[in-house]
Amino acid sequence: MATEPDNGPAVGADAGPGTGTAHSAPNTEYRIAHLGERLAGGDLAELGMRIESRGDTVHITGTASTAGDREAILRIAAEELPGIAVRADIALADVTAPDRPEELS
Repeated sequence: MATEPDNGPAVGADAGPGTGTAHSAPNTEYRIAHLGERLAGGDLAELGMRIESRGDTVHITGTASTAGDREAILRIAAEELPGIAVRADIALADVTAPDRPEELS
């Protein structure tokens, strides 16, 4: 399965100086857990995202089904983690049909 990495800008990177970071923001771990619950329980039903705090940044990694799903994940992350720099490395799943039959031996 081929994927496209998304190395775009960090979500919340435009928050500017003086805003909270992963260490200074209150309840960061709780907010990360809540983000995971929203992704899993919402319309996306996304269980494959790994969300973890690394230094002053929250990293989200995984594979999304569509570009729209990836954008929704980033939007929800921005809503749940305001003032925290979020780095997303979300690849897109290759859902195209194969161009030739699979050969089994």
